[in-house]
Amino acid sequence: MAWSDLVNTLDAACLATFGTTVTFTPQDGSGAQQLTGIIQRPAMGEDYVPGSVQGTSVIRLFVRFAAIAPPPRHGDTITINAIVYDLVDVDVDAEGGAILKLRVT
Repeated sequence: MAWSDLVNTLDAACLATFGTTVTFTPQDGSGAQQLTGIIQRPAMGEDYVPGSVQGTSVIRLFVRFAAIAPPPRHGDTITINAIVYDLVDVDVDAEGGAILKLRVT
């Protein structure tokens, strides 16, 4: 089995186990879509409840970038638990995953 297949299998298992459903709204007008992502600890020190976005203004969200069309880009929005975040940065890895860096609008 190829390395990329192993990483894809691992990502899928982690998303199925730890994932949260979010709404991705691209700015190109193609319409909102549901994604599964894993909320990671904030990149900056903030008061927050681990595993939630309550009280957090900046979060990181792991997604399978290769499975999203159109690809997320700066200016798109992600809604998590009725909180709308602007996508401020996309950090794509070589195996099809990405960390979306989000900030409360």
